[in-house]
Amino acid sequence: MKIFFTAFCFFFGIGILTGQSNTDVFLLKVPSNDGIWHIEKIQNISRDPGYDSQPSFLNNSQLLFAGNNNGQTDIARYDLETSTKEWYNTPSSGGEYSPQRIPESASIAAVRLDTNGLQRLYRYEGASGKSQPTEMIQGLQVAYFAAYNDRKILASVLSDDRLDLVLIDLQKKTIDTLLQNSGRSIHKVPGGNSLSYTAVNDAGNHDIYLLDMDTKESFFVTELPVGIQDYTWLDASTMILGSGARLYHYDTFSDNDWQPLADLSSLAIKNISRLAASPDGKMLALVAEPATPSSAAIVESHIEPFNLRDLEGFVNVFSEDVIVRRFPNKVLYTGKDNLRNEYQKFFDRTATSNVSVVKRITLKNTVIDEEQVAINGKTHRQVTIYEVDNGKIKSMTFIEDTNPSEAPEAIVQTQLQAYNDRDIDAFMATYAEDIELFSFPDTLSTKGKLAMRNGYAGFFAATPNLHCEIQNRIVIGNKVIDEEKVTVNDGTLQAIAIYEVADGRISKVTFIQ
Repeated sequence: MKIFFTAFCFFFGIGILTGQSNTDVFLLKVPSNDGIWHIEKIQNISRDPGYDSQPSFLNNSQLLFAGNNNGQTDIARYDLETSTKEWYNTPSSGGEYSPQRIPESASIAAVRLDTNGLQRLYRYEGASGKSQPTEMIQGLQVAYFAAYNDRKILASVLSDDRLDLVLIDLQKKTIDTLLQNSGRSIHKVPGGNSLSYTAVNDAGNHDIYLLDMDTKESFFVTELPVGIQDYTWLDASTMILGSGARLYHYDTFSDNDWQPLADLSSLAIKNISRLAASPDGKMLALVAEPATPSSAAIVESHIEPFNLRDLEGFVNVFSEDVIVRRFPNKVLYTGKDNLRNEYQKFFDRTATSNVSVVKRITLKNTVIDEEQVAINGKTHRQVTIYEVDNGKIKSMTFIEDTNPSEAPEAIVQTQLQAYNDRDIDAFMATYAEDIELFSFPDTLSTKGKLAMRNGYAGFFAATPNLHCEIQNRIVIGNKVIDEEKVTVNDGTLQAIAIYEVADGRISKVTFIQ
C-alpha cells in the first residue's frame, strides 16, 4: 500500500518557476546513525523573502542554488566552511536557474530564462562565472536537466503543453527524445553509470526510472507518493524526499515503499520540495517554506550566537523592551540596548563561554531550560525561564543553583501522590504554614495554609476524576520545576509549577498556565 503524504497545492505549469514563490534553502548535517534521524538544528542559508531554490552541491564545501538577488534570480554560491554567500554569475536581464557543476570540468551549467520567455541551457566558465556564458545547445527550450559528464546531458524540455525527456550529446550535437510527459527531478546516481528521471504515469503521479548510460535502457524503480515531484540520492542506493515538514527514504535494495526518516516540524519549516546531498553524503540541502517558528525554536536560536560570541546575532533574538531578571521578579535591566551593553562587558571580561541545554520544558510561549554554563573553563548549572512574543524573547529570568542541601524532590513527590489520592490531610502536610501561591512571575493568589486548604478541600471533593502526571522535571537548588498534565474530570490542562522548599516543606509555588 502506498503512503499518502500531506497534500501540496501546486499550480502545475510547464517551466522552471513551478512551485512555491517564497522558499528558502536550508542546510542540515546528515546523522551518522541508521534508522530515524533526530534533527535538532537546521540552517537557513538564503533568508530572502523571494524565491530561493534548486540547490546543487558544487563539492563537499560549496553549494549552488538559484537565489533571489534584489528581485532577480541569479546563481548563488554558498561556502559551508565560512558561511558566506556570493553571486557567481554576472546578472543578466533575465534570470538563472538550476545551477549545477558539469562533471569532468570546472564549469557550471544553468538554465537562463530570457526576457523574451525563452529558456536556454548555458555554460558558465571559470571560478567566478563572470565571463560571457555560452549556449550549450542552440534553440533547445530546457526546463530541467542533469549532466552525466561534460558531453552528455539528460533534460526535460518544453514541448507544446508538456515536458519531453531528451538525451543531449554535446560532442555530436544530437538530441534524442526518450519519452513524453517527463518530470522535473533528474539526477546523476552517485558512484555509478546511471541517471535517474521521473515520468508521469497514467494516474498523473510520477514514477522514478534509471537510465543506464552504457546501454541506454531504462528501468523502473518506484513511484513517488501522490503530489510529490522531487527527490534526491543520498548514496548509490538511498533516495530521500520531503513531504510537508517530514523526510522519507527509499532503499533500492530492500524497501517496497517510502519509509519515515525525520520530522522537521519543530524547526520552523514547511512544504519541503527540492533536495540535494553533498558528494560525501554528510550534508543535505533542502528547499522549504519558512514557517512561524515555535517558542522553543526562537529560544534555541540565541544559543549558537552566544557560544560563537556573536553579540549582534545574540541580541537580535530579543525584543526591544526585553526584561532580564532574577527569579522570581528582581529586574536586573530592561531593553535591548542594555542587554547589548551587559553582554558586551561579559564577553570583554571572559576569554571563553559556552552554554548547552540539558533539559527543556515548553508550554505555549514559555520555555524553561536547564543549562550547563562553562565560563573560563569552570562549569555551573542554571535554569532560565524565557517568555516569547511576536517571534522574539521578551523576558529572560535566571534561577541560580542555590540551597542544594534542601533535597526538595522527595517532598514534592510526596505532595504529588497525595494530590492524586485527593487526600487533603496528607497533601497539606507537605506545605509550610506560611505557604504562598503565585502566578508567574510574582502575582500572589493565595497566602497561608488555611486559605490553601479551604480551596483544595472543595476542589478535591468536586473532582472524583483527578490525576496529575509529571511530563518533565527539572531540579535546581531548593526548587523543583514540574511540567504537569492534569486530568480534571473529563478535561485536561497543562501547567508548569515551580516548587520552592525550605526546612523540609514546600514554602512557595509559582504557576505558569
